[in-house]
Amino acid sequence: MRRMFPSRLFLALAACLLSVAAIAQLGPEADGRIAVEIPDGVPLSVAAAEFGNSDFEARGGAMVIELSGLIRFRHEGGGAVRAVTLAVRAHEQMMGGRAAVSVPSLHAPRGEEFQVRLNLRMLRPLPAPPGPLVRISPDAVLFASLAAAGPDRLDSVRKMRVREMEARRDRSYFLAQWRAGGRSGLASAMQASLRRQAARPRLDVRPGTTGPAVAAPAGSPREVRFAFLQDGSVPVILERGTAMVRGTVSDAPRILLRNRSGRGIRRIDVGWLVHDSAGRAYSVGSAPMEDAPGLGTGESLETSASGRFDIRAAQAGENLEIAGMSAYVRSVQMEDASVWVPSRDALQASRLLDAVPVSAEEQRLSQMYRHRGPAAVVDELRKLVGDVPQAAARR
Repeated sequence: MRRMFPSRLFLALAACLLSVAAIAQLGPEADGRIAVEIPDGVPLSVAAAEFGNSDFEARGGAMVIELSGLIRFRHEGGGAVRAVTLAVRAHEQMMGGRAAVSVPSLHAPRGEEFQVRLNLRMLRPLPAPPGPLVRISPDAVLFASLAAAGPDRLDSVRKMRVREMEARRDRSYFLAQWRAGGRSGLASAMQASLRRQAARPRLDVRPGTTGPAVAAPAGSPREVRFAFLQDGSVPVILERGTAMVRGTVSDAPRILLRNRSGRGIRRIDVGWLVHDSAGRAYSVGSAPMEDAPGLGTGESLETSASGRFDIRAAQAGENLEIAGMSAYVRSVQMEDASVWVPSRDALQASRLLDAVPVSAEEQRLSQMYRHRGPAAVVDELRKLVGDVPQAAARR
């Protein structure tokens, strides 16, 4: 044992020296700590990267990285860039070592620049190996044509297409309000949106554990049949569905789907609502149907969403119990990678508009209206839609 002590001491000293060397690399004068990389086939170049406010601190056996800064990209390809998702990697295997930053509603024609801000806390183990501590690269870029470029390792293209289709739907709605009523028409629609967002019932929805729903409040588990809110244009029909409910805990529902489109389906996201005893509807998010890929034309499939959820009242002291559930198709990705989302008219007709999540674009435009007024909103619509009449903009 005494003969092993020097070697152990040597290894311990070596580990300490490596850690000190790694920490020494983190001084304010160090270069190359953050790398911005452009994958092959992505028509972007880096015009500038500014991360002077970032902080790198060793804590025990890990490095805490406060990544703060921005990247200015220049578009080198054809067609306007509409959205981008960046993959941020400090360590692939460590929790907190990976992140994604997505920016929608861009308008960057060829030769123009746009910027992406990052404000992330990340982790990586020590000692740090040679090379950059953080690598940032576009996972995917979406263009105004809905074509895309990039490795798409994070399923970014589908997510950006869904968000862009929802954004186009809502831009068209607000543009129609402007055309019909000018400044006052748009202001009225924006004020209605803000009121609807403020009035939406809110819940604390937490992922539940796996297994049967037995760790819930007192009461016997019961089967709840789903009510389905159908859109006449939806490519997938929800024919029947049930979920086991106990108090405020529900297992993920089982649903029978039927593809009524003329194309195969790659992915289906089903949104669901829970109803309390007073009949109020609460959105509890959406989930992909696990077995949906490969659902051919006319085929049916009984499948389930992943996981389960535990519903909690947003305010302390409120009593809540799941009295009923309903579901709707939130998005569908076809085999050709195109996506479908419900129309605004369908959401209005089914009374979903007051319960389902407000799109990110509607939130963005309504906040723009709140802070800068209707003229700023119509300028934004003109930039993104491109067909707002000048005469209408002056009304």
